[in-house]
Amino acid sequence: MNKPFEKNHLPLFPLNTVIFVNGILQLQIFEQRYLNMIKTCMRNQHGFIAVLIRHGNEVNDIPEIYSTGTYVEIIDWDSLDNNLLSISIKGRQRVHINHTEIHDDKLISADINYLDNLKAEATDLIDEDLVNLLQALHKHPFVSAKYPDIDYTLLLDITYKLCELLPSSNTEKQMLLESSQTSTLLEQLKTIVNRLENLAPDADFL
Repeated sequence: MNKPFEKNHLPLFPLNTVIFVNGILQLQIFEQRYLNMIKTCMRNQHGFIAVLIRHGNEVNDIPEIYSTGTYVEIIDWDSLDNNLLSISIKGRQRVHINHTEIHDDKLISADINYLDNLKAEATDLIDEDLVNLLQALHKHPFVSAKYPDIDYTLLLDITYKLCELLPSSNTEKQMLLESSQTSTLLEQLKTIVNRLENLAPDADFL
């Protein structure tokens, strides 16, 4: 018998993208296992774990996944044609994924530990160059529509928005997600920014 979903045992949604704390992602759900999962989450008023696929596919597969993911909540939903479901999710907290369980319908669930988020009050660590870069990215219509309000006084908002928006690989984004120290995350982020600037000095990264 499958273990019931609860605070420390939740369903997983393996994806080919990384979602960060306070990040927003829209998904179209069509596989029955995930339609059932979303209905259960909404009925019981809890979220699920979004996690990057290490090897495998999103559809009709039980992929190999990373051990760090993000607890997300459903903030909006809409029924589409052909039995599709559109949902918007928002990242709330990083988690460590422990023992996984495969359900009869190939849904994966796991025991999880919640990890501390970055200290949002560490404003003394905010780098002016990173703030300027995010402000430039925020002028793009897609970014401003998705995130109309970015708090430039919060380290959490600045760093994770840049982690999401910069055109780095999923492997790099996963590395950033796994960073548990603010100083380490900032160093990794600056390294990626410098590399991108060297590759395309005149690019706006979008």
